[in-house]
Amino acid sequence: MVVRRILISVLFFSHSLFLSLTPAAIAGSDKIVIYFYSSESSISNFNSLKTEFDTYFSAFGPYEFQPVRKRQHFEKSAKGRKRCLLLLSSWHYSKIYDAYLLRPALVGMRNGKTYQKRILVGKGASAGMEDAKTGTIASAGSIRHSRVALTGIFGKKDIADKAEILTVPKDIDALMSVGLGMAHYALTAENSVGQLKRLNPTLYKDMKIIAEGKDSMLLILAFPESMKGDKSMTELIRIIHDMPLTTDGRKKIKRFGLDGWERIDSPKKLKLEG
Repeated sequence: MVVRRILISVLFFSHSLFLSLTPAAIAGSDKIVIYFYSSESSISNFNSLKTEFDTYFSAFGPYEFQPVRKRQHFEKSAKGRKRCLLLLSSWHYSKIYDAYLLRPALVGMRNGKTYQKRILVGKGASAGMEDAKTGTIASAGSIRHSRVALTGIFGKKDIADKAEILTVPKDIDALMSVGLGMAHYALTAENSVGQLKRLNPTLYKDMKIIAEGKDSMLLILAFPESMKGDKSMTELIRIIHDMPLTTDGRKKIKRFGLDGWERIDSPKKLKLEG
């Protein structure tokens, strides 16, 4: 009788444990991780960013947002996981899409445009290209990506590699650094000049665009080719695409300097990967 009671208790406990763990196990196995790394931006508080986006996406399903500090860690994480989305710069995507078998789903939008141009800005009428080659340049991008952009602007990689770069959190900070005398020039997105005009009209009048780089797409949302047609992946892409439809969603994507998303069509895909 005692043995029977013990067996019943064990079976009941095991059954209860199974019921309590099954949903979590399912969620864990189905969870899709959105990895984020951008060589074009410097984000200081990764914990805050993760918490904010985890809270947002968890309301829709078993989704996790994972910002990554270093490119090599981002690529290692992405390569070892199939159920994931990658949020990265268009420059970075063009470097790894073939080896990682990636497909682009969305491109970020800002003020109705999916492209941006990096520009070199100085202060005062005397600011010029030759002086920029030896002066300190403030940039919100990573050192590596800043040098790539400067190579396109200067036309010579060795000059870009020797440039002294001051890393700042945001594009507007790069311009402010020039105004405060912390840097001689700013490498920044062209839309940040309009932002400076609103925030500091006096400084804006004293700024001079020295050179412009080539157009490049804004942030890209991509997925592993093996996940094409996966319903849960398609649903998450839709959720991200529709973020601007709500106040909270619009607030979130502004953290990336965006105000919307556009689906990647064939011409954009060819240009992105060409």
